[in-house]
Amino acid sequence: MKSHGSPTLPLSHSPIHFLMAEMTSSRPKTWSLISLLVARGEEEMTSALLFDLGTTGVVTIEEDEKSVKLGAYFDGSVEAREIAEAIESGFARAGKSDMIMEISVSEIADQDWMQKWKEGFEPTEIGHRLIVAPSWKLPAEAEGRVVIRIDPGMAFGTGTHETTRLCLEAIEKRWRGGALLDVGTGTGILAIAAAKLAPQSKITAIDIDPLAVDVARENAEINRVSNLDIFAGQPKDCRDRKFDMVVANLTAEVIIDLMDDLVACLSDSGWMILSGILTSLAGDVERSVIGSGLEIIERSEAGEWAAIVARKGA
Repeated sequence: MKSHGSPTLPLSHSPIHFLMAEMTSSRPKTWSLISLLVARGEEEMTSALLFDLGTTGVVTIEEDEKSVKLGAYFDGSVEAREIAEAIESGFARAGKSDMIMEISVSEIADQDWMQKWKEGFEPTEIGHRLIVAPSWKLPAEAEGRVVIRIDPGMAFGTGTHETTRLCLEAIEKRWRGGALLDVGTGTGILAIAAAKLAPQSKITAIDIDPLAVDVARENAEINRVSNLDIFAGQPKDCRDRKFDMVVANLTAEVIIDLMDDLVACLSDSGWMILSGILTSLAGDVERSVIGSGLEIIERSEAGEWAAIVARKGA
């Protein structure tokens, strides 16, 4: 994330740098985007810390095999330096000071944030039956496709990212109705697709981000789907229920950590669709899936990303 020519300031004695855009009191409503470069495997702890500090949403900016860059949005009135110091302290308390390499802060005007989402977001055909379109730009003709209207707001998942596309294609191919659980729903796009592809089904969507829950509910209203229950939670909250399909578009590390709970949510012969997985880490996820008693049915790839389809009792 570019820092708009801001100075670099040291945070205490650590190697972390704090890059802050110049701010003036005459500017309109703004957001502070705090970007953090952390070691792989630390995404969950980082996200939890950011939400404790009051972020309105966390997104993945970029990632590779060794590190992940996360972005967290805060109200522009917050003291960005205090947040950065609190993040550093949180890592230090966990004995993981060396797991965070950089913190940068940039300022985004409210209207610029909304425009950023809208630029380049055109109706997109996915698979054989789906088309994803922004709520403000519906396709002239869907040609028999199921239209999913998405207003991303400040949550992840517009259908343009490879991981979301892989999930949508797998859902279209395998989903025949019943009960489906969408873990880490984001904008709700996967849950809404399942609800529209099988209107008589019962869809449950969960996310640990309250903002994502709000966005997903709004998108469900836009799409007029009533067979969809969305709430803040984790898969362990759904272990007492059995789903014909469980979908999780997360990261390899988080999927592996949640595997026991994900499998516990599956009905006999239930399907599991996993995405958000770097191809270099797909083998680790596959071993976790097999070790949990599931059979891998299919693995698909797009760029550096992979999706895995598995089945219980296959």
